[in-house]
Amino acid sequence: MSIILYGVGSMIVADVAETCARLGLPIAAWVKNVEGKTYEPPGQTVVLAANIPPELTLLEFAVPLFTPSHRLKAAADAGLRGLTRPRSLIDPTAVVASSTTLAPGCYVNSAATIGAAGNIGRFAFINRSASIGHHAEIADYVSIGPGAVINGNVRLGRGAVVGAGAVVLPSLDVGDNAVVAAGAVVIEAVPPHCLVAGNPARVKKSSIPGYNNYSV
Repeated sequence: MSIILYGVGSMIVADVAETCARLGLPIAAWVKNVEGKTYEPPGQTVVLAANIPPELTLLEFAVPLFTPSHRLKAAADAGLRGLTRPRSLIDPTAVVASSTTLAPGCYVNSAATIGAAGNIGRFAFINRSASIGHHAEIADYVSIGPGAVINGNVRLGRGAVVGAGAVVLPSLDVGDNAVVAAGAVVIEAVPPHCLVAGNPARVKKSSIPGYNNYSV
């Protein structure tokens, strides 16, 4: 069975394509859903979202975009185009505990580790070498950057983003649409719609819509 990559306007497409290759999963179509530059590999043909052949709508699809709101919009648009089978892609180099559940549409990049008894929400994006502890509750459309460390019993709210190399200490909540800056060390709960940065992390901005000023 092959897969559709829906929304190829991000350079992270290259990593998702590598995961598909390692899984032996052919890519049936590279779909452009918005105006702008695309990042399909050389020699591949992009299909406009409005021109997806009916037979391709039977396939599973993944959304290779890091920004939560872009992923949400692309997934919704895919549904409007007749794509109803979001697939979770787990790189074969990643380690995911058998007792952790992943909702449809998740992406787990290379060398990531996910501990036991957790729940990963729809269209969550977990990047290279991220580490997620046991009993984690990762809501829908969360994005976790490369090398981030999410300790045990942490809750990340819907649309939250944890930047590259950031650390969230155990048993903390990061609110909906909150942003943890790259390299931050979170030692206390992060309210929704806040940007925190530094070591220890402190609120730098409040009442932000979310990552890149978009809400989910």
